[in-house]
Amino acid sequence: MEFFKKQYQILTVVAFILLGCSSDDEQNTTLEIKVTNFETSYSQVKLNWELVRPNGIIIDDLLIYRQSKNNATDSDPLELVANLPSNETTFTDTDVPYKTEVTYTIKINYTDQRITPTNPIVPLSLESEQKKFIRDIVTFDIVPFQVKKDPILIDEFHILDRQGNGALKRYNGSQNQLTKTRQFTNGSLLNNKFHIINNTDLYIADTQGKISKINTENYTTSAIYNTVIIDNLNAFAVDGDRIYYQDEEIWWYYNTFNGTSENTGIASSANYVETLSDNNFLFLYGGGADIRNYNPSNCNTSNCFPDFGAGTQGAILPNNTFDPNIFSWNTSKSKFITSIDGRIFNLSNFQEEIKLNDITGKKYFQFVFDNDNNIYATVQNEKKIHKFNTNYEFIEIIDTKLYPLFPMLTSNGLKVIGSYEPVTYWSFGYGNSFNFNVKCAIETF
Repeated sequence: MEFFKKQYQILTVVAFILLGCSSDDEQNTTLEIKVTNFETSYSQVKLNWELVRPNGIIIDDLLIYRQSKNNATDSDPLELVANLPSNETTFTDTDVPYKTEVTYTIKINYTDQRITPTNPIVPLSLESEQKKFIRDIVTFDIVPFQVKKDPILIDEFHILDRQGNGALKRYNGSQNQLTKTRQFTNGSLLNNKFHIINNTDLYIADTQGKISKINTENYTTSAIYNTVIIDNLNAFAVDGDRIYYQDEEIWWYYNTFNGTSENTGIASSANYVETLSDNNFLFLYGGGADIRNYNPSNCNTSNCFPDFGAGTQGAILPNNTFDPNIFSWNTSKSKFITSIDGRIFNLSNFQEEIKLNDITGKKYFQFVFDNDNNIYATVQNEKKIHKFNTNYEFIEIIDTKLYPLFPMLTSNGLKVIGSYEPVTYWSFGYGNSFNFNVKCAIETF
């Protein structure tokens, strides 16, 4: 009997020790969180996590925080994006900011109910390790002035950035990066659309009459032409060894062979001029357009009277019908689209075929034709691109992360320069300058 009594006492002591250890272990266990999965894509980010939660730990809040930035000076505030049930172990963000770095943190607010003299009940918090979604995004500090596809290389685009000194930037769509940059000296003077002649020569003019001839492949300058300017150069076109240009409202030409400028004495009020073929030029005005033929025979130091081709002569059109800031050709250059209303004209007779605004009621920022002559149109102040087929039927809405501005078609599909804030443009005809101090990026899908 004495033997069993001693055995009972021993078991009691052992049980007391074990229970005491277990209680101490439980008391010393802390709340733990571990991110077990982090999946990223253009459209969403998914997080999974595991929780180690001892008895007596009460979770008050399970929060997901997000912060996005493009660089050290362009960072968004820390943002609460989800408040989840305490037993949740997954979260999917379907509205991921289009920034180069997006950081996610899980934060738990909790209380420890395991009361001891040294452990009063107080609010506590725990944060997970940060998880970062990092990607290469091409950004711009302001809206580019002009974006033009290279006539030979399908994935190359030439972008005129007027910020600061101004720069010409070449973007490769397949690599999704800027491959060349050519700096200028004063971006505010670059107020004319550049022209690409003979597929490889890019001519860019400033308002003071300096015209640079730049190779499209390596961005080296092969020639600089200093034209005579009395006021401001506000339109120009290149044809052979002549550069025709408009000095405020007077038509001039510059001879690249001998470096002389000639004042023709002819009044001209074009908003934009482009070379169509030898001696033939497209002239755009606010409420009109026409084709003119200038050559050394009909335009020289003695006289300058062009031969006129098709045009809108006699037609009464709104002053914002033709806009030099919104202008795009179809693949055969038989039609062009212009203005915030999306007006399409046939070059042979200058008849307006359709106005896309009549179909959708929307104002647009830019347009581009694909190889099948479908039209991609960026909608002003909306994160949407409209697609129309060759019959001008509205066939698709493409949602974007940014406010789309310049659509770009590459071998890898559609890309678009978009802005982080809405951009409103009411047309050249209303005297609006094409200058927007809004940060942008090239969005890839």
